[in-house]
Amino acid sequence: MKFKAPPIIIIIVIIAVVGGLILLLNSKREKELKSPTSELFPENFKDSDNDGLPDWQEELYGTDPNNPDTDGDGYSDSQEVELSRNPYPLPLGEKYNITQKILNQEALQNVLLSYLSQKAEYLESHPEISDPAQFSALTDPSIIKKMAEQSIDESQDYLMGPNQEHLSGLSEIFDISISDEQIKISEDNSKQAIQFYIYEISQWLNSDIFFLQNEALQIISYALENHDFDNLDKLIKLNDEWIDQMKEITVPSSWKEIHKQGLATIILFRNIFISLRDMENDPFKAYYATEKLEELSYAWTELIKKAINLAQEQSIQLSF
Repeated sequence: MKFKAPPIIIIIVIIAVVGGLILLLNSKREKELKSPTSELFPENFKDSDNDGLPDWQEELYGTDPNNPDTDGDGYSDSQEVELSRNPYPLPLGEKYNITQKILNQEALQNVLLSYLSQKAEYLESHPEISDPAQFSALTDPSIIKKMAEQSIDESQDYLMGPNQEHLSGLSEIFDISISDEQIKISEDNSKQAIQFYIYEISQWLNSDIFFLQNEALQIISYALENHDFDNLDKLIKLNDEWIDQMKEITVPSSWKEIHKQGLATIILFRNIFISLRDMENDPFKAYYATEKLEELSYAWTELIKKAINLAQEQSIQLSF
């Protein structure tokens, strides 16, 4: 799947980049370009044990935020995350940080040069600003913002063209599929076997912690609006446990396609919510997550319709 480049109107990205550039210019720190979002949102980057894995991500992975090598095997926690062979990885860490890959030092330098060129032209036409260091103080903020936006606009092809490979990497997060080998399939399609299967999956789908239940959606909404992620992180952990259980239950072969589609869809919901939770760190990925979420609601509704039709054909009553 080819992911299209986001429009220039992604304000959060513009603000992050421009904020980083302005901070860079005004403080004259031209040695090293750091991720602009790390300057703006330091709490999202707190790494108590300096192992490359922020504390909040350690909470999700269940590692010790105060121990760089939680299991003592010689590999840091961040290395283990990068090398994880879990087919449903958390879309976090440097490997999955799309914004960081696109807005690298070379790309930011290109935007910076465009901005400096505009600034030089403005100073030349405004001799009343005799000291360039006073540019920010004596210039209307809307003009500075316009310059920054133009810098991004002029660099759009440069930023996105060479980075299609990074954007394609989003398929690991947003193109989820489940194979027969990843679940347990039985040829027992008796009414009793199907009813027991329905009972097992209903325990999760009907629980308050399931992502699409009202209680869970309220937790997600509150977390994103208030930047208070404690309950959302717990919710993700609980759903991860259920996902593992759904791979272990016995699925009648007549239901395997619906089960695989359902499991893939739920994992996708989970990856979307984690990506939105990580918005301040990786706004590009969050943008794609938002797009995917719009498509997913329809896909889930269609999947439920398939389940209802199959249950009717087999004279089975659904309990979810």
